[in-house]
Amino acid sequence: MRVLVLALAFALSWSAPATCSDSPDDETTLVRPPFGHCLGINRATPVHVFLYLGTQTSFEDPAGLAAVKLRSEDDPDTGHDDDELTVFGLNSGRSEILYNTSLTNVEIFGGPGSGEGRFDHPLGIAADEWGGVVVADTGNDRIVRLRYVDDALRHIGTIRSIPAEPPHFSSPSQVALGASGTVYVTDTGHDRVIALDTSGSVTLTLTGDASSGVHFDSPVGLAVVEDDDPWLNRRAGRIVVADRGGSRLLSFDTGGTLRNATEAGEGTLETARFDYIAIDYHGSVYATDTRACVIHKFDRHLRHVTSFGRRGTGHGEFDEPRGITIWRRFGQVFVAERQGAQYFWMGTEIQDLGIETGGLAGMPEPFAPGRAPLRVTYTLTEVSRVSILIRDASGATVHTLADERRRAIGPNVERWDGLLDDGRALPPGDYTLVVTARPVYSSRAYFQDIAELPLKAAR
Repeated sequence: MRVLVLALAFALSWSAPATCSDSPDDETTLVRPPFGHCLGINRATPVHVFLYLGTQTSFEDPAGLAAVKLRSEDDPDTGHDDDELTVFGLNSGRSEILYNTSLTNVEIFGGPGSGEGRFDHPLGIAADEWGGVVVADTGNDRIVRLRYVDDALRHIGTIRSIPAEPPHFSSPSQVALGASGTVYVTDTGHDRVIALDTSGSVTLTLTGDASSGVHFDSPVGLAVVEDDDPWLNRRAGRIVVADRGGSRLLSFDTGGTLRNATEAGEGTLETARFDYIAIDYHGSVYATDTRACVIHKFDRHLRHVTSFGRRGTGHGEFDEPRGITIWRRFGQVFVAERQGAQYFWMGTEIQDLGIETGGLAGMPEPFAPGRAPLRVTYTLTEVSRVSILIRDASGATVHTLADERRRAIGPNVERWDGLLDDGRALPPGDYTLVVTARPVYSSRAYFQDIAELPLKAAR
């Protein structure tokens, strides 16, 4: 698999060399691709703007991102290039789009203005496999349609008015493209989300959920996956919206019924702000947080799973993360920052590993095989294949509780009666419980997270 998803559209134009291995202490919810897949490049810096584009542009107020595997770039006779992506990124402060046409070439489209091929501080962008590109041209109160043909973006048309009331956009901030070709827009100034089919007809006007009394308040963040998307597990489509200045996340089904909600100020999300949103293959929701410099991850029910990263410019750190996009098929993640961009693969992390004996947490007494059950508790930040081993003092495996079993994101429990395969009880002594988790994406061949705890067996 010849990766280097060259969606380092952003990345290759701004990237600085970085090692591609994670230390054991690193968070592994998102991981750096191995060297052979990213050539040692996973972080972007402004240095390469000049190296690649000279004085044509500079990095100013990055915004939305879109990553897609274009059919025009696919060779149907080989599978070697099936995961090489094209990434479109908004350089909002200069009202332009930066995008890659090859592994080493980056192009610029647009510039300030209101005419054809011009933008006014655009914030949102989406793209599909057929080369369709849609931009939320925020300052011009319009949606712009483009098409990628022969390594270039071409203007197709604009949408200013719609068959709805009011019939125009006001500061549209984000866009999404469904598998059906439907365009979804957060019409921020009018507190609504509009869905337009390929003919331009309005198929959905979403202002909240009347039955629950929820109403949008300046919706900004938007991510949509439709029911028939080929890279969505369970085929349960979602429209996820961030509003109230990024303090609330709302998840609707594709018919507009509210399913789940979460708000900042609750638990570990006390100071969270949800800026840009993306949805992965399993329906998990990712939200960048410019204020805290982290990425918040939620499961498909909007239950908080983890917050990845911290402020800084090192590995696992972010400098005001902005736009985020996920290529769901292979679990590739791109994040724009204040002065750069980063490229990740989806990994998995084991959190809160614990052992309970006799129903008591913390193993206050040694495990009594055959008399009291052993409960192994842990939390996963991604759907994973999990192996659980019991090893003796020499490191030899004496029992396997789980062998590459698929386990869900969130809390998990494994139980064992302490009996070995031959029916004997685990002999008294000191052991080590070893839990290994691998993601189910293509990164599973390269990454795993391992957690261990001591285990003492009594007579």
